[in-house]
Amino acid sequence: MIGEERSRTLDELRQDIKDEAPYVDVRSHSHNIINLCLRMIAKDHGKEEANKAVRDFKLEQKGWTQQ
Repeated sequence: MIGEERSRTLDELRQDIKDEAPYVDVRSHSHNIINLCLRMIAKDHGKEEANKAVRDFKLEQKGWTQQ
């Protein structure tokens, strides 16, 4: 239906983070994409799931912190 948005699945959001993580500080938009994905994960799947993504993709080494 026109105007209807589908929520991204947890797997899709995690894949986006995985795809963008190597490009933090290389591509100007990668940091923003990862932030958006982490916020969406926290909102839709809980903070612990967002923290798991931070750990799994070693984002603390790139400047993110667990909440």
